[in-house]
Amino acid sequence: MRSVAFISDIHSNLEALEAVLKDIDERGVDEVFCVGDLVGYGPNPNEVVERIRERKILTVCGNYDDAVGFEKDSCGCAYNPGRETEVGDESIRWTIEHTSADNKEFLRSLPKKLSIQVEGVRVLLVHGSPVNHLLEYVKPTISSERLRILIQNVEEDVIVNGHTHMKMARHILGKLVLNPGSVGRTKDGKPGATYAILYVDDIVYWYEFVFVEYDVKKTVEKIARAGLPAELGTVLALGHTFDMGPEKSPKSENSSKTFQLF
Repeated sequence: MRSVAFISDIHSNLEALEAVLKDIDERGVDEVFCVGDLVGYGPNPNEVVERIRERKILTVCGNYDDAVGFEKDSCGCAYNPGRETEVGDESIRWTIEHTSADNKEFLRSLPKKLSIQVEGVRVLLVHGSPVNHLLEYVKPTISSERLRILIQNVEEDVIVNGHTHMKMARHILGKLVLNPGSVGRTKDGKPGATYAILYVDDIVYWYEFVFVEYDVKKTVEKIARAGLPAELGTVLALGHTFDMGPEKSPKSENSSKTFQLF
């Protein structure tokens, strides 16, 4: 049997990343992959990128990675007008200013998609969707019709994506669409970090969502000292966006923790 961990949306949160990597190591997981957004929002963009590089974790490009790497004015996020947009703009400017040239070059080098094999099971890694790799939100509430359109031309057995910061597992057209949630900025309504593990044993594979606690207070204090908007710390303390509350997944297979496919 082989196991691989999928992490996503770390967003410059070093404490969360270290806690998740420690948990992965303690479980003896064979390999780790990341589906994007190493930077943005949090206070430690360089440290997070360097940790990913040290561990040689294969990573696809997220919209924040693209925006910071290429020093864009916007990350392309679907912010609500008003203060949420202001906070996003402040975050992207701060992150660009505080990310080293070497790490920006690394972010620019990240592929938009990646196809891997785990003991014969083919897995497609993207940040957004198979159609719009950077920006499309594939939320747990996505319609079956839209999901079919997104994966109809995908050859892989499993699609792993991020971007929404919400855990998701959907089976459709004989494929699994899996979102591991967010390491550094969860929207599940509980402060902490989430990731997913895929286990493969011959033709049988199953998966598990993992919740990890970390020192949220330390990260929030770093955000304050860095002069980043206070709302960014509030999101971490609450476990959801400050104006919308936790986004609920539909009552389906997502409410369970471990699943098995044959």
